[in-house]
Amino acid sequence: MASETLGLLILLLSFIGAAYLFFVMILAVKQRGMIVWIGLLNIIIFIYTILFAPDLIRQYALSFNKVASGMGYTLISYMFMHANLLHITLNTFGLLFFGYNMEKEFGAAPTMMVYIVSGFMGGIVYILTSSPTNMVVGASAAIFGLMAYLTLTRPFKISPMPFLIPMPVALATVIYAILVIPVFLTGDLRQFGNVAQGAHLGGLLGGSLMAFGMNYAQALKGLIIVIIIAILVIILPPLFI
Repeated sequence: MASETLGLLILLLSFIGAAYLFFVMILAVKQRGMIVWIGLLNIIIFIYTILFAPDLIRQYALSFNKVASGMGYTLISYMFMHANLLHITLNTFGLLFFGYNMEKEFGAAPTMMVYIVSGFMGGIVYILTSSPTNMVVGASAAIFGLMAYLTLTRPFKISPMPFLIPMPVALATVIYAILVIPVFLTGDLRQFGNVAQGAHLGGLLGGSLMAFGMNYAQALKGLIIVIIIAILVIILPPLFI
């Protein structure tokens, strides 16, 4: 009975999270800020590459070997390439949600700075922690950077991403980190499948560094809140088992 109730609660919260996500996306499109144009550019590039030039995806994807051979531009270009429809769809959702909130709070220029730097940092972490021949594409590292920036500067902002269940963005980030970092540190990345968690963690790092560089006082307070939340998330669940 308890498990059924919990399942129904999670399902209800997921519906609420999805509704909230689409509501914010509508607001973002209506605002037509810089982040919306970035999302539109990503979609146009995706449609063009899939229909007319699929080889461009591999050409502008990021890998250690490419950077080592002088193709450093792929540390930027990989952010604008996407592998399939699900990939571009999920990243567009995340971009519009976090990008809209970032742009509304801090403006277009800071949002773009965080986006690009986080994507770049995600690329660096990826090529340093993956096989030299492995390639990555997608805006997710940059999006995780926006999430990290909001985590440290607006920790109680409600976010339905990345779990669809609405919760404070600081809590969502902590849960994600607790789930991913221990496995990432073991070096056994097979259970992640094709998801480039190294790039995601690099994006979180990039967004966090940008938060401290651009809003040090707020970021420091946010970090304290994140640490407290992390301690509670680790300590409290065993007490109820």
